[in-house]
Amino acid sequence: MRTLKYLIGTVFVALFPLLTFAAGFGVHWYLVRDQEPVATEEFKVFWEAWHILENSFLGEDPPVKQRIYGAIRGLVSAYNDPYTVFVEPQPRQREKEDLKGEFGGIGAWIIQEEDGSYSLRPMKGKPAERAGIRDGDILVAVDGHEIGPDMSIDEVVSLIRGPVGTVVRIEVRRAGVAEVLTFEVKRERIETPSVEWRILDEPPNTGYIKISIFSERTADELTDALKDLTSQEVTRLVLDLRHNSGGLLDAAVDVASTFLRDGVVLYEQHAGGEEKTYKVRRRSIVFDGPIVVLVDRATASASEIVAGALQDHGRALLFGERTFGKGSVQLVHDLSDGSSLHVTAARWLTPKRHQIDGQGLTPDVPVNVTQKDLASGRDPVLERALERLAALP
Repeated sequence: MRTLKYLIGTVFVALFPLLTFAAGFGVHWYLVRDQEPVATEEFKVFWEAWHILENSFLGEDPPVKQRIYGAIRGLVSAYNDPYTVFVEPQPRQREKEDLKGEFGGIGAWIIQEEDGSYSLRPMKGKPAERAGIRDGDILVAVDGHEIGPDMSIDEVVSLIRGPVGTVVRIEVRRAGVAEVLTFEVKRERIETPSVEWRILDEPPNTGYIKISIFSERTADELTDALKDLTSQEVTRLVLDLRHNSGGLLDAAVDVASTFLRDGVVLYEQHAGGEEKTYKVRRRSIVFDGPIVVLVDRATASASEIVAGALQDHGRALLFGERTFGKGSVQLVHDLSDGSSLHVTAARWLTPKRHQIDGQGLTPDVPVNVTQKDLASGRDPVLERALERLAALP
């Protein structure tokens, strides 16, 4: 599974150097491909390398766009920052949909099998199931595009997803059926919930909430969860942020504000010493009961903001492992072809000014999870947290 990096918003900015790569190496190259490109002295060596490869390489030349993207990735790597990255159009679209919490699709999981083929697993009651697609059907083609093992899952997903109300033609092979089966499926709005919740058996009146990503829908989903749990007399809560790699800053501030009455959620430090303060926001529901927070090495970015705010305010104890330490801010610049450039522009500090980036959060109660625990289905982190909740009045 790909780890989502933190996105604080879409900023449309004209990046002159980047557009020089994208436009200059692409459109301009086509217009003047038989002439020497007009270039500054600094770019001379680039064009020298470009022409040497074009004229001397034994194999087939890669497409121009592939070369442009390679040049941009090389430019980005020169900044030596793991979170300043170039994202191509297809994965960028997936990021947008994940953070929006919904997309136009057929309602089916796509699974890559050991032989490289892709199978479908329809969601209950969604368009794929209603159309007759069954669990285990192997994708053959989508709208006439043949599906092969050399395709990435992003490429397959991009073919199947599309605007709500449009029809997609799905061809599949089914075990025990000789001919290829064809289904025309009308795309619908498919929601991807980021919050799940339930009531635990022990201790009494204890609720469990897991947040998997901080999307546009998370704060409202959390409100629904708390309304449901409190209506069933839940008075204490487990907040599970394990394996949560982050998401939207606004969603993180709203979630933290659901458990705090006032104060600072985080500080954001920019180059040159400029600092922005994010304070607790007014929410329609605020949970005042005891809370424990579960974290691990994959708890990162926006989830570290929430955990750090609750820890610094003395609102909750953290149980588990030291968190990932992803406390830098990436501005997301969407480019003209649907790709994007994520640029590190600031760093976060917790309310007590603890630097998250590169350090992470230290749990109040460290709990190690062994392979034996995983094999047996035990969850020692949750067990220790529940012991602490049970001891509270």
